[in-house]
This record gives sequence, C-alpha cells and structure tokens, in this order.
Amino acid sequence: MSLTTSVTLLEKIIDGDEISWDNFHRMYAPLIRNCGEHWHLTADECDELIQEVMITFFKDAKSFKYDRNSGSFRAHLRSVARDCVFAVLEKRKDGGVPLMENPALLDYAFDEKWDAEWYDHICAEALDVLANEMEKTSYRSFYMYVIENRPPAEVAAELGISLNAVYVNKFRALEHLRRTIRNLNKL
Repeated sequence: MSLTTSVTLLEKIIDGDEISWDNFHRMYAPLIRNCGEHWHLTADECDELIQEVMITFFKDAKSFKYDRNSGSFRAHLRSVARDCVFAVLEKRKDGGVPLMENPALLDYAFDEKWDAEWYDHICAEALDVLANEMEKTSYRSFYMYVIENRPPAEVAAELGISLNAVYVNKFRALEHLRRTIRNLNKL
C-alpha cells in the first residue's frame, strides 16, 4: 500500500470507511507522537494526544473539504495537532504550562517543529515507496551506499554487481525519491 494521503482516502474517512480510518491512524499516529515527545509529553500524554487529534480530525472531517487553493491537508492536520498539544499541556496536574504569554511565538515554534517532523515522515514514506517499487538488488545497493554510507566498491562486491551499477542505482533512486517527496509535499 502506498503511504500517501490521497483525496480518495480523505473522502473515504469522511464516509466512515473503517479500513481507511485505520490506514490514516497507522500513517499519522507516529508523526503525532513524535510531535508530542518534542513538547515533552509523557507516553500517556502522547497516547491521549493521538486520540484527541484523531477524534478532532474525525469530527472536522465531516465538514472538511480538501481544496489545494485554500490550504493543504498538512496545514489542517498541523492546526488540529497544535491545538491538542497545547490543550494537553494546559491541563497537566501540576497546573499546566502557561502557554499564552506569547501565543505567536508558541505557534511559530510548534509550526517549525511540525514541519521538520513532517519532512522526516515524508522521507520515511518515500523510502518505503522506493523499496516497494525498485528492484530488490538495485534498492539494496542504493540503501547500502547512500543510507548506510558504505564505500561503493564494497557494495558492488557484496551484491555481485558492477561499480557502475551502484552509481546508476543511486542516481535512479534519488530521482525517484525527489519525485515522490515532491508529490507527498503537495498534500
């Protein structure tokens, strides 16, 4: 399964399709958890955060109309997550965190971290797509050379391919990754 958030997936969620909802949850729960961890939420608070974001998103989904001209899915999900993170922080038993001293600065800090987490999430999705679409040995040579930072001659010898094949696989894989990341970032 491709790990992209398509308009079709969003439409199926709005229609109440449980499989689509499970796919959505599986794709975005780790992103939301990472965001909560950045704001020093406990494991229980991160679980609560994921639940609150999903519930809020589901409630909003009934009236949510995806329109590239009025903003992206990413911006909408970020807004929901930001509100939920701040709500969890404010209701802590220790009296919460006084968040309203400079709301614009908090929004900026949240957005910066969310964008970084989103990019990491997109890159991981793009690597998954690449692994599923590229021939196994070609992908393995790319992964060993680029991700594991192993010398190309070592990769070629271990996989029984030419040194040139290692370079060609890297080029093709990077082109594929760029296209995939570009498409995922359009959401």
